[in-house]
Amino acid sequence: MRLWVFLSLLALNIHWEVLANGIANRYFLEKQRFLLEILHHVHEPLMNEQWRLLGKQLVIDKEQYVVYNEHMTRFYEDFNLGKLLHRNVRYNPIYADHYRQMLGLYHFFYNARDWYTLWQNISWARVHVHPGIFVQALTQLILKREDYQALIMPKIYELWPESYHDDVTVRKARNFNFANWIRYVNVTDVEEIHPQKLEPFDLEGDLRGSIEWFQAMAEVNILRMNQQKSRNKLEHLLEDIDWQSYWYNLNMGVVLTAENSDQLREWCYYQLSQILARYKLERYGQKLAYKRLTQNHYRSIDEESQFIIKKISELEAKVGDAISFRSIQLTNGSRINLKENNNWLIGLEELFPYDWTQLAVEKAVQSNILLDIRTIVRSEDFYYYAERLLDSYRWYRQVFQPNNQKTFIPSDLRIDDVQLTPLITYDQPVDVDISNILSAKHFYLAGQFVWPFTLQHRQSRLQHKDFSYNLLISSNKTQSTIFRVFLTTSERGNIQREPFYQLDSFLTVIYPGLNRITRESKEFKGLAGDHISYTELYHFVKLAEREEFDFPLNISTPNCGFPRRLILPRGGSGNPLKLRLLIVATVYDFRARQENELNCDFSKGVSRWDELPLGYPFERFLEDDALAAEISGDHVHWKDVEILHEDQKAYFEMCYLNVKSNLNRIVLKNNKT
Repeated sequence: MRLWVFLSLLALNIHWEVLANGIANRYFLEKQRFLLEILHHVHEPLMNEQWRLLGKQLVIDKEQYVVYNEHMTRFYEDFNLGKLLHRNVRYNPIYADHYRQMLGLYHFFYNARDWYTLWQNISWARVHVHPGIFVQALTQLILKREDYQALIMPKIYELWPESYHDDVTVRKARNFNFANWIRYVNVTDVEEIHPQKLEPFDLEGDLRGSIEWFQAMAEVNILRMNQQKSRNKLEHLLEDIDWQSYWYNLNMGVVLTAENSDQLREWCYYQLSQILARYKLERYGQKLAYKRLTQNHYRSIDEESQFIIKKISELEAKVGDAISFRSIQLTNGSRINLKENNNWLIGLEELFPYDWTQLAVEKAVQSNILLDIRTIVRSEDFYYYAERLLDSYRWYRQVFQPNNQKTFIPSDLRIDDVQLTPLITYDQPVDVDISNILSAKHFYLAGQFVWPFTLQHRQSRLQHKDFSYNLLISSNKTQSTIFRVFLTTSERGNIQREPFYQLDSFLTVIYPGLNRITRESKEFKGLAGDHISYTELYHFVKLAEREEFDFPLNISTPNCGFPRRLILPRGGSGNPLKLRLLIVATVYDFRARQENELNCDFSKGVSRWDELPLGYPFERFLEDDALAAEISGDHVHWKDVEILHEDQKAYFEMCYLNVKSNLNRIVLKNNKT
C-alpha cells in the first residue's frame, strides 16, 4: 500500500473536514489560519506566544509516526549536537548538507500520524530551524501529503519579498514605522489607498470588489509604496515575480516525487524548452541578439557557477559517446546496446536527470541568483545553459527515438486559414503584498497577533488583452483531431534554432465539410490568472471563522500554472512586432489523460493528449525528410501575425470603466439585500 494512502487513513484527513459543496468548515479554517500565522514574518524569530508554547518540544515518540526513518534519526542527532544550520547563514538547497537537513525535517512532517503531532512539529520547527529549511519542508509537506493538499501556502514572493524586490524598496520597507507614519502622515513615499484602487481589481473568482471582500478588509489600512525604477529591455520578463515563482513552484513539485519518473522527465524537459522559447521570443521582440557565453566570460564567472559548466560539459561528452558507439555504460557498470528493444529509454534515464537536487554540491556556496531556485530564471546565463542541455536532449532523441510520427498525420483534412483578433500587450500597474518585509513588532498588540495594515508595492508588469482565433478546416470525414498552436519569429532561417513556443493545444472532432473552430485565450490550458494576496487570504479566513463568509477551496490559483498574462512577448510600440503562428494537426489516439500537475501534484503523472512526445514535433531536431512530412502539408498552416503594445492611458481608461462597473454592481446587490 502506498504510504500516502496509509497516512490518509490514519491522519485527521482534511478532505473529511471540508463540506461536500467545496466550502471549508471550522476544522479546515483552524489549520489554514495556523499555517498563515506560523509563516508570517518567517525570517524573524517567532513572536506568537500561542505557537511558541505549542512548539516547545519536537515529538520524538516513534509511535506517533507511520515511519521513523534514518533521515529523521540523523536530523534529531544534528539538533542535539547543535549542528543544525544557524538562521543567520544563507540557506541553499543545492548544498548537500543543507538539503539533507531539509529532508530530515520534511519526514518529521510527512510521517506524522495525526494533525496534533504535525501541529506541534511545525511550531517547534518554526522556533528552532532555519527559516529556509522550514519553508521548503513545509512546502513539500503540503505538495506531497494528499490529506493536506487543500491547505493554501502564500506565494513564495510574499514569504520572501526581499528576494524579489529591489534594494531600495526592501530597505524602505524594513525601516517603515507604522506608528510614526500615522503621526506624521505624508512625510514618506508610502500612501494609504482606498480598497477599490488596489490592482489588479479583477481576480480569479471576482473576489476583489465583492461584499465579503469589503467586510474582510474593513479594518485593514492598505498602504502603497511606488516602484523606484522603471523596467526596460528584458527586466519586465526576467524580474517578473510570477515568471520566477512559476519555475520555483514547478521544481518544488517535482522534488521528492518518486513515481512516474519517465513521464516527469519528459514533462520537465518540455517545460524547460517552453521557458527557453518564451525567453528567446522576448529577446527577438526587443531586438536583442541571443546571448552566448564567450571564453572570456567563462574565465570571469564565479567559482560557485563552475560546477554547472562542468556538469553540462560532462553530459555533452556522454551523449556524444552514446551516439558514436550506440551504447552506454550504466551506473552499475553494465553496458547496454541503445539500438536494442527500448534500451534508448534506459539511456535517456541515465543521461538526463530532471530533479535539480541531483546537482548537489558538497561545499556551501555564496549568494548567487543562478544557484537559488527561487530566482534562477532571473539570470540570463540560465538560458544559455538550458539551451546546451536541450541541444543534447534533442540530439539524443533524434538519433534513438523511433520515427513513427507519420502515423499521426491526418488524412483527408486541410487547414485552410487562421483568423485572429488583434494581439495587444500593455503595461499594467499592479500591487504586490510585501507585508512580510515589515518588522514583526507592528503585528502584535498586548501579546496578541493582529494584522492591522498591509504594505503593497506598486509595480508595472506585462499584460495582454484577451484575444481569440478561428481555424477554418476542411475534411472529407469525421475524425477526432488534436491541434497544436505555436508562436515563433518571422524569420524563415534555421528552423533548428528558431524558438517555437506552444500557445495552445486542444482536442476536437472534425466533421465532413467546412469546420470553423473558435478558441479564446482564456481557454488555453496550463495557465493561471491573478490571485488574492497573503493579507487578503488571512482576513478571508478570519471572516469565515466568524461565519460571515463561505470560504471556497478554489480561492487561490494553481502554483504550477504558467502566468496567463505572459504568453505573448511585448509588442511593438510604434511598428508592430512581426511573428508567425504554426498550427499542426495530428490524429487522436484515444489516450488522453488529465492529471493534477497544475497544482504541483505529480504523484499520478502528467496530463497529455496522446502518446506523441510532449513538445512534438520539436522534442528533437528535425531533419530534412522529417521536416517535409511533419511541419508541411495540408495538416499544417503558417500565419503571419503582429503584436502591438499600447500605452498606459488606454489601460487606465479601461480599468476605470471596470472598477466603476464593479462598484455599481456591488451597490445594486447591497440595495437588493
